[in-house]
Amino acid sequence: MFTAAYLALTLVLLPPTEIRPDQVEHIALPCAQAGPSAEDADTARALNQQLHTKMRGYMNAYNTSCARAVVDSVQRAGLNERAAAIAVATVIVESSIANLDGGLGDSVGLFQQRASWGSFEQRTDPVWATGKFLAVMRHFFPNGSWNNVAIGDVAAAVQRPAAKYRYRYGVEADDAVKIVGELWAPDGNRPPSSEEGGGR
Repeated sequence: MFTAAYLALTLVLLPPTEIRPDQVEHIALPCAQAGPSAEDADTARALNQQLHTKMRGYMNAYNTSCARAVVDSVQRAGLNERAAAIAVATVIVESSIANLDGGLGDSVGLFQQRASWGSFEQRTDPVWATGKFLAVMRHFFPNGSWNNVAIGDVAAAVQRPAAKYRYRYGVEADDAVKIVGELWAPDGNRPPSSEEGGGR
């Protein structure tokens, strides 16, 4: 079983500081209260045939439920599929779409947000963490200007990694768009939220 301490140690020893999907087979923190669904498992199988980079062959019901939590949160915030792709590209890079209870230093959650972003409980709540990410994105790119900037560049601006690691978000942009395409609910069919107020 992979623990937060193991993952943190691996991050220190294996540059670049990125959690690989084969390191997160057992995750303590769920992304959906009821757990992954049969639909998540079906979607994961479909995505494994479509993706081309880090997550190809590694999508499963769990990380698909985490991606769904991010996409649903973006949709509830009234933003578009591009915003969801920016958020999903970020969580691919930061956590391999896993709601981690640890990481490098004090980073936790899907977005590996630092303690300065919020409490442990907030940062490991996918709804709150996504809302916080979107709030920072809109602060840096007001008036929808993030729509006119490359997905990877927006994600890097929000996450502020070391310069040599900024490119990683752009690498995952196309796969993020595909994941969002599978998970985006048609107009009027957005699933209800039990945590509507989180992070906005």
